[in-house]
Amino acid sequence: METIMPSPSLTLSHGSDIRPPRLSNTLGEFGRAAKECSLLVSRHRQLAKLPRGDGHPVIALPGYGGDDGSMSALRYWLRRWNYQAEPWKLGRNIPAGRISQMEHMHEFQEHMLSRIQQRVDDLYELCDRQPISLIGWSLGGIYANAMAQREPEKIRRVISLGTPYGDPKGTAAWNVLKLLNRSTTPDHEQNTDQWVELNAGPRTVPTTVIYSPCDGIVSPSIARLEGPNIDNIEVDSSHLAFAWNPAVMEKVAEVLARPLP
Repeated sequence: METIMPSPSLTLSHGSDIRPPRLSNTLGEFGRAAKECSLLVSRHRQLAKLPRGDGHPVIALPGYGGDDGSMSALRYWLRRWNYQAEPWKLGRNIPAGRISQMEHMHEFQEHMLSRIQQRVDDLYELCDRQPISLIGWSLGGIYANAMAQREPEKIRRVISLGTPYGDPKGTAAWNVLKLLNRSTTPDHEQNTDQWVELNAGPRTVPTTVIYSPCDGIVSPSIARLEGPNIDNIEVDSSHLAFAWNPAVMEKVAEVLARPLP
C-alpha cells in the first residue's frame, strides 16, 4: 500500500491519546522477525532482479542499540543493486550513560548528529561532492531526517524504516527504557515536544517513510509524516526485521531507483 501525502505542512501524531503498539504485536516480534529474516534465502532470486542503481553513495544508519552489523544484509543488497553502500562507522547507537529524561536523549541525539554530519561531510568530499542517500532504521531514521534538514545540498534522498517520528510514548520501548534507566520523572514532565519538533522542520529532500501496521515496537500512529516531499509506504513487517525483511528491501530498491523530482 503506497500513499503520497501532499499536505503543505507537517503533521505528527502526538498528545495524550498516544498509545503503544498492540500487545499481541509486541509479544510476537521475535517470532515474526525470525521468519522474515529467513525469507532472505528463499527470496534471493527475486531480490537479485530488482532495479539497479546509478552507483551513488548510500549510508545505512542503525537503530537504537544497533551497530553496522545490524545493517549488513541491507548493505549487501545495496551493493548488489550497484550502490556504493557505506556503514556509518560510529559503533553502537547507544549512549554511554543513563537516559532518565528526554533532555538526556536530546543531548545524545545532538552528539550523534554531529558525528554523522562529519561522516557525511567526509564521504561527500570523497565522492566528488555527490549527494548521499541516507537509510535509517528506527532512531537511525530520526538522524537521517535531521541531516536532510540541516544539509539538504549533501543529501539526495532519505528512507526511514519504522521510525518513531511522533511522541515516543507511542512505542513499546518507552516504559521498558524508563525502567532500565531507573527514571523517576513522570510522563507529563517529560519534554517530548522537542523530539517531535526535531522531525517537523522544512524539507526539500525527498523523504520516504516505510512503516508497518503490525510493528510491535513503534505504533503506526507515530511512524508517519505528512507534508511536501514525503512518501509514506506501508509494509507488513516486524520492527526487529525492518533491515532484513525482503518485502522492505524491495521497497527500498524501488525508491532508490526513482528519478529525482
